[in-house]
Formats: sequence, structure tokens, C-alpha cells
Amino acid sequence: MLKYTYSFGLFAVLYVSASPLWAIDSALCKQMLSLSDTDVSILTADVVPATNKLPEHCRVYGYILPAVSFEVRLPENWNGKFLMVGNGGYAGSINVNDQQYGLSRGYATASTDTGHQGPSPSFGLNNRAAEIDFAFRSIHVSTEAAKDIVAAYFGNAPQYSYYRGCSTGGRQGLMEAQRFPDDFDGLSIGAPLYDFTDKQTYNASWVAKAVFGSGGQGYISPGQLKTLNDSVYARCDSIDGLEDGLIDDPRQCDFEPRRDLQLCTVDRKPESCFLPAQIESITKIYDGPGTDIYPGAIKGGEIDVGAGIFGSGGWDTYFMGTMDPDGQIRSEPIQLRNGTGFFKFLAFEHDRPDFDVFIDLDFQNIPDMSFMAGMMNATDTDLSRVRGAGKRIIMWHGWADVGLNPLRTIDYYEGVRQAIGTDETNEFMRLFLVPGMYHCGGGPGPNVFDDLSALEAWVERGIAPEEMVAYKTAGQNDFAPNRGPTENRLPEDVMVLRSRPLCAYPKVARYVGRGSIDAAENFECVEQ
Repeated sequence: MLKYTYSFGLFAVLYVSASPLWAIDSALCKQMLSLSDTDVSILTADVVPATNKLPEHCRVYGYILPAVSFEVRLPENWNGKFLMVGNGGYAGSINVNDQQYGLSRGYATASTDTGHQGPSPSFGLNNRAAEIDFAFRSIHVSTEAAKDIVAAYFGNAPQYSYYRGCSTGGRQGLMEAQRFPDDFDGLSIGAPLYDFTDKQTYNASWVAKAVFGSGGQGYISPGQLKTLNDSVYARCDSIDGLEDGLIDDPRQCDFEPRRDLQLCTVDRKPESCFLPAQIESITKIYDGPGTDIYPGAIKGGEIDVGAGIFGSGGWDTYFMGTMDPDGQIRSEPIQLRNGTGFFKFLAFEHDRPDFDVFIDLDFQNIPDMSFMAGMMNATDTDLSRVRGAGKRIIMWHGWADVGLNPLRTIDYYEGVRQAIGTDETNEFMRLFLVPGMYHCGGGPGPNVFDDLSALEAWVERGIAPEEMVAYKTAGQNDFAPNRGPTENRLPEDVMVLRSRPLCAYPKVARYVGRGSIDAAENFECVEQ
């Protein structure tokens, strides 16, 4: 890794030139090209002009052997802090969008492609180094290099270092906490794909076989998804005491497909009823392989009709995709893609690229994946080193997430409390569940909240987060990373449709009985 001292060379030059009112100097930015050693090479260092959303900044792009690309963005008017952002899916690219949120707040930011290019898991074919980088190494080594660049450029190491990521980024965050607890002072971990091998087996592949395993007879059309969604909410919307289009806790929903859905007859329109094979498919998805193995899909994330008939982030996106009348898949759903690619390239110590999920995967005789599980899974619940080092973790998950099951995140959090104690866990880690939010965002519920400010307050001022305010806003542009709230305040030009407090688990938000049910101030966090 890049190493510097205060006594000589480039670092000393930069140190004496640093000042609180930092201005981007193109010559100074170019000097970052000198910061290479036997492991790290700086390929480019250029000034990026300011926009109406982002400050002028120096962008440094580097390469860490054997194949990890990373970038660091160094803003004018630096706030003295560093933010590393995680990736999504199978990664394969620098996460520019999520860096914008921190950059707009004065953070020096960084991201990595995790050691390969492109979103396909085929990078793992006979490539152990790439698998290791994707599993846990790339975030750590990129963070080390990025911190050194920040210190060299500004003349001071970051006063505080933070991590923020969701999905694969959530898994990366837990890997950091488990393997490298000194890398960050605080971590915001959303919907973590921490049980990587189990998830791809018992969630992604289970759903793929339920829907497409019998020639696609289990496929549910977009119109039928709306019928399914309406039926679930008709049954369960009011279980929390309010009919508000949200299911606060899907564990309380007793929707039963065989009982609550209509079978098709000749006098019913196809979109309002379901064939027996479809009922069976829906039942398998909700039930999963068994509660003692892996939970089935939560109820309430079927389709967000407000987001359009396709691409809402519910079952349409993750389970169904689109299928032509002749049974050909026109748009592949995420779980089908994830499950099939995983078993070909990332499931086994010795790759099996000819593995066919529909033929070779037997849920009664699961093949051995222990080698890759040891590398990919972030399942260790003993976070005593994190607590001992004084670090802080905010974990969050959408209650309507069908991409990654929120019940598994609860399992992990409860596992930490069991491993090191409830009071001890409360000292450094909190979990927030977000009613009506889909995978990492979207969905019918309030889904924009300021986890970063809450984490800063905990790390820097010792204020543990008891609740955060979540907002539902009008317009897709309002969900851009650099349009999120700061100190629980949204930009003035953003129209808020609804707000609701998010409560530290196991507390839940309950209406106080007066005022608008769309205003957070009319709810309080209570024990369930």
C-alpha cells in the first residue's frame, strides 16, 4: 500500500500547503500521479469542474495488483472526512452515483470495481484471485490506498472514515466489520447479502425453479401481479391499525394464496384469476424451502403500481421478468440471472460452467459449497472487535424487499445480540426496518432517509440513533443520491408526499391517534 511520512518527499510538500479553505489546484491534482509503489499504480489524476449539484474536485484513478481498479474524489472545501461506498450485484464497475451523495456534502469519497469489469459472475471462472477480490479484499485494499491519497493531497489523514453500501454493498460492509474493523469509524449497512451462497441457492434459485422450472407454467403476468398485490394488501394492510397502503410488519400477514386468490374459470378475465400451476408457484415463493432452512418471500413487495406496470422493483423485477405468449423469456428476472450465474461460476471450489439449475440442482441433496461459503459469506456474528474498537454500525432493510429477505437481516442482528449480549450490541449497532421499501429503495412506503447524518452523530457526538425520519417524495429525480436529506431535512424544492419515523428495532412506529397519517410527527416509536 501507499505509505508516507511527514519528514520528506511529496507528502511533506502537500502537508505544508494544506489549508482549511481548500481550492482545487490542477498542478497539485496532477502530483497524485507520483503516488505509486509496487502494488498500487495511479493511472490518472484530473480536475473535474463543478456542476450545479457537485463541487469541483480532483479525481484520482488507480489500479491495485492484481486487478482492482479504484477511484478517489477529493473536493474543494473538504469536510475532513472520508466515505467509501459499496457496490451492487456482482459489481464490476466504479460506483459513481453513490459517491455523489458524499461528495456533495464535502466528503473525500472512493469506490472500487472489486477487481473485474462487467456485471456478469463469469469473472470467477477459474480465477481465484478475482473471487477473493470480489469476496472481501478489494474494499479493504482500496480503502487503504484511498486514505493514503487523501492524506497526501490534503496534508491530513481523514478525521473520520465512513462506509455506506446496500445489497452486495451491505455484504461488503459486514465483511469490513468482521475482517477489518479498524478501516472505518462508522458503517451504514443496507440489506446485506451476507449469506451469499444460501441466498443464491434458497432464494434466487428456489424462486427461479418455482416460476420457470416447469416450462414457465408458474409465470405470473404483470396484470396478475397487480391482482396478487391488491389481494395481499386487502388482507393485511390494516393489521397494524391503519389502512395506509403499508404493511408495517409482514410477519403478521396471514395471506394464503390457495384461500385468498381466485382460480380461473371460463367467465373470469385472466388478470383477475390464477391457474393451479400459478397458485402453486406463488405458494412455493411465499413458503420457501422451509423456515428451518431459509424463509420464503415476505408479503407486500409484489408490485408497486405507482412505479409503472413493469420495473417497480417487486416480483416483476426480481422473480418474473417478462415472457412472450410462446413461453420465451423476453426480459430475464434478477433472481433467475443471479441463481444460474452463481452456480456456474461462484458456487464451487472447482467451477462447473455447465451446471444447469433446472436439471442439476436438487434441493433435497444440495451440492457442497462450503469452500466458497467460507470466502463469500459474511455470517460471523461475533462483532466484539467492532465494539471494542469503538466503531458504530447502522443496519437497515426495507420491509417489502423481495430481492433480499429482511427476515435474514433480523436473523443476523439477533445473532449478534446472542453472541455478545443485547446491551453490548446496543452500544454500537442498531437495526432499522423500513415499511413499504423495496430493495435498497423504491416501493410504496417512505424510503428516503438520512442514515449518514445519524451515523455521524453517533460516531462524532455519541448520540445513539433511536429513530430516523423517512420520506416519500414526488418524482424519480428526488431519489438521486445527492438529493437525499441532510440532518433529516430534504431540499426545499422536493415535494414530500408522506413521512414516517423509522424506529430502532425492535420498536415500531404507531399512530398517536390525531393528525395526518402521512406526517411523521403524528407517530411515536413504541415496543411492539
